[in-house]
Amino acid sequence: MTTPAAGNVSRLDGWWFLPPFRVLFLFVTLALVLFITIPPVALLSLSLSQQFDLVWGIFPSGISFDMYRDWGFQIFHSIGDSLRIALPVVVLSFLIGLPVAYALARLDFPGRALLGELVSIPMVFPPIVLAFGLMQLFGNGPLGFVGPWGAIIFGHTVVAIPFMIMPLVSALHQIDPAYEDAALSLGAGRLRTVLTIVVPNVVPAIVTGMALVFARSISDFEITLLLTTPEISTMPVEIYHAFESGSTRLGAAVSVATSLFSVAIIVLIEIVVRKAKWW
Repeated sequence: MTTPAAGNVSRLDGWWFLPPFRVLFLFVTLALVLFITIPPVALLSLSLSQQFDLVWGIFPSGISFDMYRDWGFQIFHSIGDSLRIALPVVVLSFLIGLPVAYALARLDFPGRALLGELVSIPMVFPPIVLAFGLMQLFGNGPLGFVGPWGAIIFGHTVVAIPFMIMPLVSALHQIDPAYEDAALSLGAGRLRTVLTIVVPNVVPAIVTGMALVFARSISDFEITLLLTTPEISTMPVEIYHAFESGSTRLGAAVSVATSLFSVAIIVLIEIVVRKAKWW
């Protein structure tokens, strides 16, 4: 009795193994896509449905735009408040995150490893704990003189800045330090080297960081809720108030507007930066 060659065995194993694996992969992928898309579709249907009930929990029972017509001003007001917070957070995260990322990736100093760990703490710390601590700091604490807008922007920056630093650190590790050494040897200063050599090569990471920071700020609820005032109502807070008051359809409408607005801004950032080609 002859023994099949090793190559034949692997081909036979692959013939028996791959088809079920492909079917399983297709099933899991389809289930994931449905799991991601069905909740937003259900919210859109609920916001457009003439009645509270949905067909099969997904499809609207009649179409009505009364939620968007009657509450359009409030929805746009919450979008405006969210934008007034998110844009400064993106700018601050970039201005602070770039030098911190450069120090973590390029410089050798005591405590660098500890700094790297501290930077990532907001990503794993419970947001409600950070929110409560910031409330004490900006309420009756040493930063009580800062207004609610500044407090919220500061709080969002604290929790969002790791999403700017991490992509930048990863991108900086991919750049050969020899390019910077060459620029320095030719007389360029450290700042000019960073602006002309480093920054143009990490633009994709900057865009990624901006998109992540913006998404994190737009979706923040705990910090905004604890630091806000009645005059400030971001989209997550508006969703919370709508559901708390029993207006489920209004909450669904604000949720849909939040999702569409966030996706549109992120896509716009990608398109503008990639089309500019200034680097």
